[in-house]
Formats: sequence, structure tokens, C-alpha cells
Amino acid sequence: MSYSRFDRHEHMSSETRREVLDIIMEIGYGENTFMLTNSMYGLFDGYLYDELIQYADEVTMSKDLYRRILRVFNTVCKYPKYARFVEPAGPYNEPEPIEYYEGMGVAECKQYLATI
Repeated sequence: MSYSRFDRHEHMSSETRREVLDIIMEIGYGENTFMLTNSMYGLFDGYLYDELIQYADEVTMSKDLYRRILRVFNTVCKYPKYARFVEPAGPYNEPEPIEYYEGMGVAECKQYLATI
């Protein structure tokens, strides 16, 4: 499951939040709706799951409800996203810690600051 992060508090309007909640209530809770409902709830936490539309395709619903999901998805896609952070695949060698001492030179101080 892949996703993008966004700042819901800064970008999502109260109308969009209300629409997300209304959609969740219309989808309901069932075995075949769990992933779609969960993905919709993720929007409240600032997660836009890439598979949200795929999950909507798998659930039987009215065309109107499907269009509303698409509208919310397209709206959220326009929000600025946080950069994705990727864990290193292989071993990572951290530099040796540098101790701060009074009278430290500029180059040494920059090196120290880079480690904290």
C-alpha cells in the first residue's frame, strides 16, 4: 500500500472534510468495503492512499457516490505533499560523534553541527 502525506489541517477545507465523512457513512462498514473506508479515514490523518480509486472500483455503489469519491481524490491530489523518506536498503555507517569544546574552529563547528 503506497501513499502520499499532506497537511490536512492547512489544506483541507471543512467542506471537503464533511464530504469525506458523508462518503464514509454512505459506503458503510462491511467486508468488501473495509479497504475503501479505511483509505477514506486516512484522509483525516493526512494520508492519500494511491489505491483509493482501485478500492472504489471494487465496491458496488451508485455512479453519484463514485463521482464524489473521485472529486475528493482529485481535490486532495492537488494539495502539496511532504517529501517521501526512504530507508536505506543496505547497511549505513554513521559518522563518529564529535564532541563540542570551547574554542572550536569554524570548520570543526560546522562538522559538529552537522552531526546533531
